[in-house]
Amino acid sequence: MPYVNFPPGMRSLAFTDGLPPATASREGGRVELSDERARAVDAMTGNGDAGLVTARFRSYGGTKRGRVCSCSPTIWNAWTTQCPKCKSLTLPE
Repeated sequence: MPYVNFPPGMRSLAFTDGLPPATASREGGRVELSDERARAVDAMTGNGDAGLVTARFRSYGGTKRGRVCSCSPTIWNAWTTQCPKCKSLTLPE
C-alpha cells in the first residue's frame, strides 16, 4: 500500500474531496493511502513534483546563464563575477 513520510513538524494531509484528512500517529510520521488518494497526491502541484508517494523527483534548471573563466572548465553561478580559483573576472557563457 502506498504511503507518505511526513517531514518534521507535519502530521496530516488534508484533501478537498470532503473525506477526513490522512493523519499520522506522530509528527514526522508515516500514513498509508489508498491507491486513489496516492494518485491524487502525485497529481498535486508541489507535492506530486516532490514525489511524496512514488519517490520520483523532477529537477528544474535555472533561468540564468552561468559564467565561465579561462583558467578552468567550471561553469560558475550567474552572480559570480570573479573566479574563485584565479580571481580574474568571469564572462557569460
